[in-house]
Amino acid sequence: MSKNSFDVIIIGAGPAGCACAMMLADSGLRIAVIDKDKSPKEKICGDGLSKDVINQIEIFPPIVKSSFEKISRKLFSSGIRFYSPDNNCLEISFERESKSVSGYTCERRAFDEMLVNCVKTFSTIELHEGCKVLDIESGNNGVSVFTENNLFTSKIIIGADGMNSLVAKKLASIEKDKHSQCIGIRGYFENVKGFHQGNYIELHFYNEILPGYIWLFPMAGNKANVGVGMMADDISKRKINLKSLLEDFISKHPNIAPRFSNATLSGRFEAWRIPLGTKKRKISGERFLLAGDAACIVDPFTGEGIGNALRSGRVAADHIKACFGKNRFDEDFNAAYDKEIYRRMWKELRLSYSIQKLFRHPQLINYTVKKANRNEHFKSLIADAMTNEDIKKRLVRPYMFYKTFLR
Repeated sequence: MSKNSFDVIIIGAGPAGCACAMMLADSGLRIAVIDKDKSPKEKICGDGLSKDVINQIEIFPPIVKSSFEKISRKLFSSGIRFYSPDNNCLEISFERESKSVSGYTCERRAFDEMLVNCVKTFSTIELHEGCKVLDIESGNNGVSVFTENNLFTSKIIIGADGMNSLVAKKLASIEKDKHSQCIGIRGYFENVKGFHQGNYIELHFYNEILPGYIWLFPMAGNKANVGVGMMADDISKRKINLKSLLEDFISKHPNIAPRFSNATLSGRFEAWRIPLGTKKRKISGERFLLAGDAACIVDPFTGEGIGNALRSGRVAADHIKACFGKNRFDEDFNAAYDKEIYRRMWKELRLSYSIQKLFRHPQLINYTVKKANRNEHFKSLIADAMTNEDIKKRLVRPYMFYKTFLR
C-alpha cells in the first residue's frame, strides 16, 4: 500500500468538495480530493440552479464562470409558478425591474462534471476519482484515510461526502437524524406541455403531500425534471408509496395530467434522501470539518442545497487557512467553523423551516395565492421575500398573519 501525504484531504468531489479545493488552490497547501465515483457521475437532484448559485460562481476562480457559460444543456429560467391545493396558480417573474433573481435549470451531472474539470486545472490539487474510502482514523499527528490500494495522510480532513458521510460516522460519531430528512423521487420526461414561455419552474402544493410538493422544471432539449418530495416521517406515518403517488398525479390530476398526454418517461424514476437544515448540529471536531449535505444544510422548505454546499466549501477553505496560520487543528479551534456557517446560514434555514411548517395548512396556501393574484403589492411582497430574509421574517410573524390574512 503506497502512502500519500497531503496538508488537506477532501472526501467528496461534489459542489462542497470542489468549492473548498478551488478556494484553497492558491494557499500553498497540498490538497487531495478523493471521490468514490468517476466523473461524469449521476446525482439525483431537482436540477435547479438558483440566483444564489449563479452569484457564487462569480466568487470562484475565473475558470468556473467561463466553464459554466460553456455548458450547452442549461436553460435560463425567469420565474416561478405556485399551484395551490384548490388548483389556483400564482406566477412570479424573477425579472422585476432591476431585482433580477433569475436562475437556470441544468442537469447535476453536467454541473458537477464542470466543477470537477475546473478542479483538474489546478496543479496544487490532486484528484483521485473512482477511489472508495474504506476507513478513516484520526490521531495526534494527523488523519489517515485508507482506500483499497492507498494510504492518504493529512493534517485535517473535510467531509464533503454527502448525507451518508463516512467522515461524520468515523470521526464525529454523528447519527442520522431521521426526523429531519426529506425523500424525493424524480424522473426525466420528454414532451411535457404547458410550460411558461419564460421557462418558469413550477411547485405544486396539494393536500395529499403537504408540506411537500410536486415540481415540474423545464430542461433543455424539450425535457422536464418531474418529481415529488415529502418529509420522511410523513411518508412513514401515512404509508405512502412516492412513486405510485407521483404516477397518480401525472395520470389524473387536472393541473398536471393534460400536460403529459404525449409525454414519455426517459429512463426510470430515482429516489434519494435529503438532509434538511432544521436545527443546528455539530459539524466540526478534532481535525475535521463537514460541508455540504454532510453538514445537513439543505433549505427545509425548497429542498435547495447546491448554494449552501458551495458556500460551506468556501467557508471551510477560509477556516483551513486559519488552521494552518495558527497551526491549530483541534476541536476548540474548529468550533469557529460551526459558528461562521450558522452566522451565514441559520437565519435563512430557520425561516424556511418556519414556512415549511406553515405549509401544512392548505387554507393558508389557498388564501395566499388568491390574495396575491388580486393584490399586486402583496404579490410583490412575496416575490421580494424569496430573496430578502427581513421581508420573509415579516411574513411569518403572528402579527403579520393577522394583519395580512385575517382582517
